[in-house]
Amino acid sequence: MAPRHLNAFQGSKVRLAAPCPEDCMRLSRFTDDYEYLRNMDTDIAVPLTPDETGSSSVRRDNGFEFALRTLEGNRFIGFTALYRIEWNNRSARLAIGIGEENDRGKGYGSDALALILRYGFHELNLNRIALEVIEYNEAARRAYLKAGFREEGRQRSAVLRDGMHYDLISMSILAEEWSAQSGLPLSFQSTHTPQSGEMDAGGFSQRNGNEQATLSLSELSSLPKGESEISPRIGVGAVILNDRGEVLLAWRNRQPEQHTWSIPGGKVDPYESLETAVIREIKEEVNLDIAIDSLLCTAETIQPQQQEHWISVLYSTKVIGGHACNLEEGGAIGEIGWFPLHDLPSPLACFAVPGLEAMKKLYNESL
Repeated sequence: MAPRHLNAFQGSKVRLAAPCPEDCMRLSRFTDDYEYLRNMDTDIAVPLTPDETGSSSVRRDNGFEFALRTLEGNRFIGFTALYRIEWNNRSARLAIGIGEENDRGKGYGSDALALILRYGFHELNLNRIALEVIEYNEAARRAYLKAGFREEGRQRSAVLRDGMHYDLISMSILAEEWSAQSGLPLSFQSTHTPQSGEMDAGGFSQRNGNEQATLSLSELSSLPKGESEISPRIGVGAVILNDRGEVLLAWRNRQPEQHTWSIPGGKVDPYESLETAVIREIKEEVNLDIAIDSLLCTAETIQPQQQEHWISVLYSTKVIGGHACNLEEGGAIGEIGWFPLHDLPSPLACFAVPGLEAMKKLYNESL
């Protein structure tokens, strides 16, 4: 069950609110933005009147729509909805939109996404939430991946824009995957059966090919020794040094190694090379394009209490483009900053320490 004090309508930047008549006027103005329409829909772009916007279509699709309002100033900035709900299958589709360009890239969308997923999985007891995103909408696709969505397939060349065809990408997230991503427990027993070689949401492999249910983290921790089997996960990290001898660090809001300063990085996706993974993770987390200088070291993090076991490959890298900013506000990463190698903040994430020490040695040798 979710904690009793959990406010399912309020995040760190935005809240879910009931749509009001004035919102239809604002939504209508959003549709005057050509790029907004091109990212939101695959249909012909055409501005809508206030009567054509709003939640009536969502209600017809057996759904729930919310206005998105900022905590600071109570400004209406967009909408989010769960629609086409199939209660018998406990599944729904998700839509989300931030209207004004000035409100994008500030963490509002990520916070709203976290809220609507929490509402769907805890309040509505859904098991699956799906969506579609056009191939060229890279910012949205990165946000969905960071929220825990997985790409399921592509409708090839399904969208024609400006004389070019683009794929329509189908993505979804299951309740157990959301639970692992958010750290919140499920309020029901999952019945998803991992396929051969597939890991469940907590990173645990199936113990028996005939089992129909996976085990929650709490259930695994109560099993006798030897009955819970943890497979180490593979991660990557980048030690990014600037011309002033400062390294980029990020404050971790979530496990693993919550409430520590860490180098940016993340997990390696299936069939992804280590170097591709570290370049992708840095772009998705802090908006930097990097080139790899060298392999620094490997690091191992074992935390039985959190049932975490990571083997991480750490690289020395340099910036070749972009400006460092947090693309995960309201998510796994909090504050980011550049720190002198000789004067690092504390506490440091355990997995980052070997890489930082190796970089200090390289840096001192180059002086």
